[in-house]
Amino acid sequence: MKNQNVGAIRQGDVMLKPCKIPADAKKITLRPIALGEHTGHHHSLMTCTETPVEELVEMYEKDGLTYVRALGEPSDVALVHQQHKAKRLDVPEYVYVPQVENSDWGTRQVID
Repeated sequence: MKNQNVGAIRQGDVMLKPCKIPADAKKITLRPIALGEHTGHHHSLMTCTETPVEELVEMYEKDGLTYVRALGEPSDVALVHQQHKAKRLDVPEYVYVPQVENSDWGTRQVID
């Protein structure tokens, strides 16, 4: 069975999965990837260089999904969170995949 998450970045309740951003996705203002409902913490993209993150990252939305594009070298950008180690991007394009838990009581989104 082929692993569908090769190259994915996992950080707590957030997964960025490599993908091709749809051509008709709408460009949106850069914002945190996810906000912690209980802690007030956030998963955000940050620059690893002196270049402002707004010049290194674009965000898009389509059909309720959020996409991220790193401009230039992907490793110049990292996914950061107050309680997790920063993870540098490996490829230029990702989709944010909210994480879920399955139990006998059903499926629910994992929240910080």
